[in-house]
Amino acid sequence: MTKPLGNIRYTKEAALYPGASFPAPEKDEWAQTELFLLNTGDPLFTGMDEERADYTAKEAEARLIGKRILELTDPETGMKIWNAKTGAYEPLRKKDIVILLRSLSGWAEEFLSVLTSMGIEAAADSRTGYFTAVEVETVLNLLALIDNPCQDIPLAGVLRSPIGGLSDRELAAVAAAYKKNPKKGQEIGFYGAVMDYLRQNQDAIYEKLSRFMELLSELRREAEYLPVYRLLYRIFEKTGYYDLVSVMPAGRIRRANLDMLVEKAAAFEKGSYQGVFDFIRYIEKLKKYRTDFGEATGAGEENDSVRIMSIHKSKGLEFPVVFLAGAGKAFNRQDAKGKLLIDEALGAASDYIDPELRIKAATLKKNVLSRRAVLESMGEELRILYVAMTRAKEKLIITAADKYLENRLQKWKQLSGSEEESMGTGQGLSFSLLNAAGSYLDWLLMAHNPEDGSLRMEEVPVKELLCEEEKRQLHQSSVSAWLSDLREEKGVSVPEWISMPYAHEADLTLHAKMSVSELKERGQFTDDGESDFLPTIPDFMRTPEPESLLQDGPAEPESRFQDGMPEPEKRTGGESQQTAASALGAVFRGTAYHRALELLAFHKIWERADLKRELERIREEELMDPAAMEVLDERRLWRFFQSETARRMREAGRLGKLHKESQFVMGIAASEMDEADSEEPVLIQGIIDAWFEEEDGAVLVDYKTDRTKKGEETVLLERYRLQMIYYARALSQITGLHVKEAILYSLSLQEEIPVPV
Repeated sequence: MTKPLGNIRYTKEAALYPGASFPAPEKDEWAQTELFLLNTGDPLFTGMDEERADYTAKEAEARLIGKRILELTDPETGMKIWNAKTGAYEPLRKKDIVILLRSLSGWAEEFLSVLTSMGIEAAADSRTGYFTAVEVETVLNLLALIDNPCQDIPLAGVLRSPIGGLSDRELAAVAAAYKKNPKKGQEIGFYGAVMDYLRQNQDAIYEKLSRFMELLSELRREAEYLPVYRLLYRIFEKTGYYDLVSVMPAGRIRRANLDMLVEKAAAFEKGSYQGVFDFIRYIEKLKKYRTDFGEATGAGEENDSVRIMSIHKSKGLEFPVVFLAGAGKAFNRQDAKGKLLIDEALGAASDYIDPELRIKAATLKKNVLSRRAVLESMGEELRILYVAMTRAKEKLIITAADKYLENRLQKWKQLSGSEEESMGTGQGLSFSLLNAAGSYLDWLLMAHNPEDGSLRMEEVPVKELLCEEEKRQLHQSSVSAWLSDLREEKGVSVPEWISMPYAHEADLTLHAKMSVSELKERGQFTDDGESDFLPTIPDFMRTPEPESLLQDGPAEPESRFQDGMPEPEKRTGGESQQTAASALGAVFRGTAYHRALELLAFHKIWERADLKRELERIREEELMDPAAMEVLDERRLWRFFQSETARRMREAGRLGKLHKESQFVMGIAASEMDEADSEEPVLIQGIIDAWFEEEDGAVLVDYKTDRTKKGEETVLLERYRLQMIYYARALSQITGLHVKEAILYSLSLQEEIPVPV
């Protein structure tokens, strides 16, 4: 940086000094700046046309970057970056990497395509590339066919996609068969070729075309009455394309792109235009006027993806690892080549035109303004390069592709003695030398000193990158060949083979984790006191007389709960209302009793007065909701404390061996639970109401508030036997104690029911 070029002199006062302190890394090369060079003048490129060569050069550079990213993020041998919070070096993740480009246009799409094909998830801060994303383009092509199937390009595109399943060779065979024996008056275009092939042949291609045309016919019928966004859901459902793109490289972004298409279709339907035809026209106009949405990134802190952004947008930001790509791209000097040049200080200038001699030539003033524009542009490029190279916190990697790389390397290999001398005095490179640069690469090569070791420069053979791509494509073709061989061997089509019964299908329906409540629901019974949630009941079904529906009634006769007879329902208008209110009341009442028995200090309750004092303590300390306290019946609780079970629990509580509300999680094979014929473990979670220790083992206690009649003890036992077995097994695993007894205590019957475990 000098005063004549860029208007900034990079002195010690203006220099950037590192402010962060990093301990020495495990490997010195982690912190070393790297410059990778690609010679696009290689004979592998020379045989291509100019447009194709430029396209492939970008791909090759993106592949070089992708290869280096995979090396740096390797869990075993990759780079490690400093984490100031933990005070240690941690493995580099893809989210710690950013690729900076001078311009995203024409570059970001290629980089995204190549990186995703290599299995590297990437996101670009770009407003372009959405309509060219292969998954979006395929679905839009299918919509175009639903609107009008006689369209060659959309038809060929969809048939070539996984939806149609045809290869390039098969598409060529369809077209060749149609043109081989042309008939007078036959339909023109590829649609005619497809229909003719369906009439004339009965082979594997026929089966694929037939399946696709049936699908297309069905979708066209549904398009007559479905809105576009619903039609898109039908396409995803019938073709499985949404699931397919989800498992492709960068599947999350591809899936987000399709989600965005559905959102756009839903928003479109809210306007005055509707239907597939109008939606297709809408998309075409967006493309025509270059209105793009940009790919759906779905970027977030939890997503491990490489970011691609412009250098301008990166200003003020820092990233652990920065790739500065496209350093070999020539400077854009179009502003200095216009017919009319304008300068704020020197005014305007144009070409000289002689209409008689019919000649045009640049005027002296225009040459001055052009030169001034070039210098200002180069000064801006120099500042932008400075911004890009100072975004890296720990490592900077620069990539550059150049058609004349060998000439450039030779040109800047050695500076003249005067240049080296001027650099040694801190004056920097001369203006004439800096002015000769045509790209960032030129400046980097000018400043590179092989002896100081600050920059590792390496030329990567283009053949090496292209061979890797060839291997990838060969692998894909070998997979296709394997599927083809499999089809012939099995005598069935690939879709049919894929749809064959899965050997572990029983495992697919298993829950990774279940609660005891869920198990009870599967057994079609419910314990009032252990429901995990209150049922969702509409307001209109529960508003009348809520208090009367939730309370047992403090003044009910003792015989009402002694004989286990259910309480009469409050009739408030309709059977469904009674049922809903009863369900809500049962849950509320059961939960209240369980909570009270959890809070009561058993070892302090010897007389009924003790129980009264304990209940009053709970009320004063506001340990329970007042409404819940109201539904408790003191007489019912006192009868429980007169039982033999309560006496044993009281004694255990006095010795500190009574435990309440013990949570547990344990694993049980699915086959043992009758869930599936599988040995896969299923986690069971639950809460044991109470258990206590005695000399010869542990005793398990579970309170039940179910409305039960006298003589129905066996029903209650059968209902909860499996649950108690699970509880006993969990208690034994957790404590290591032998569970000698399991007791169900029915607060409705006021009885102890032993359960064999």
